[in-house]
Amino acid sequence: MFTRKQLDQLLENRKQVNLSIFLSTGVKEGNPQQGKIRFKNLIKQGASQLEKQGLKEAEIKKFTAPMEELVEYTKFWNTLDRGFAIFATEDEVYHYNMPVEFEDTVVVKDQFYIKPLFPVFQQNGQFYILAVSQNDLRLLHCTRDEVSEVELTGVPKSFEEALQYDTPSPTLQHGARTASGAAVFHGHGYGMEDEKVDIAKYFQVISQSLHKELEDKSIPMILAAVDFLHPIFKDNNKYPKLLDEGIIGNPDNKKKTELQKEGWRIFKPYLEKEENEALDKYHQLIGSGKASHNIEEIVNGAYNQRVETLLVQENTQLWGMYDSKNQKVQISEGPDETQEELFNFASVHTFLNSGKVYILQEDKMPNNQKVAAVFRY
Repeated sequence: MFTRKQLDQLLENRKQVNLSIFLSTGVKEGNPQQGKIRFKNLIKQGASQLEKQGLKEAEIKKFTAPMEELVEYTKFWNTLDRGFAIFATEDEVYHYNMPVEFEDTVVVKDQFYIKPLFPVFQQNGQFYILAVSQNDLRLLHCTRDEVSEVELTGVPKSFEEALQYDTPSPTLQHGARTASGAAVFHGHGYGMEDEKVDIAKYFQVISQSLHKELEDKSIPMILAAVDFLHPIFKDNNKYPKLLDEGIIGNPDNKKKTELQKEGWRIFKPYLEKEENEALDKYHQLIGSGKASHNIEEIVNGAYNQRVETLLVQENTQLWGMYDSKNQKVQISEGPDETQEELFNFASVHTFLNSGKVYILQEDKMPNNQKVAAVFRY
């Protein structure tokens, strides 16, 4: 599963020559063999672009040889999702199996080309599910189609561990039990002060530990727990993106795929609401100086940390040059070694400066524009 940490790793790359390839695998059409053939062609295109950069055959092989090995790795092709992205320098190769489709793309530049990755965070979404009971704690990292458990090293996994008790609180020992005999919080006696205090302490320890453990706190979180625990957890929560709606019921009785499906039902409207709010804000502010579809204003704004929200039409490119000293943009007809893909440039700078980037279908773009932005000031 592709994460913000992995994206940051790509953005931190400082090599002078970088090869980025995006591939639609053919899985959706039930023909991954076509994806393999297209991947071979994309590797050849990448080699050709590297040659135009002045690299010799032995240097080009450092980029392409690991990719060619993947072409012949049958098990790899049998496990691919809808999209595949691979990034190579002369020293390292990063490749990611993605749950979204890409337009087949090859770019060689002085930085990785990452704009097609933003839908992974947007359309597919990322969210956590924190499944809590007295006897267990699981943190699940989810998207629309995938779920994996996050390994937690500094977070207590039970009530006893959190409070360093030898035995659970007596008020919690009288709860219901699962088929396996494991005790769970019962909720009878929610008004009992001892029980409320003990549970609140438990949640305070969990919340503080998660806050330290999780590097990316921008991913929304959904709580899964029995009914009466939700308000107590919210009162003691420090995680900034906990959603109001949660999953009700004992999570110990549910597989992680069941929790992921329930979480997506909650998260999907949240995701759509965020996108619609971004579009509404653009329409409200256009003409006021705080929104624009002018590429020069947008590139300048992104570079100077002004862009709060960037909207870009999917599968589009605009090549040119940006003169940061004079804040001028020059548009060109196509890419070469001196040109910048300006939509990617604006996306990267917006993202690095804590702005939001939305890659939208053509019919969703405002005023039939290929790019639009809302400014902070």
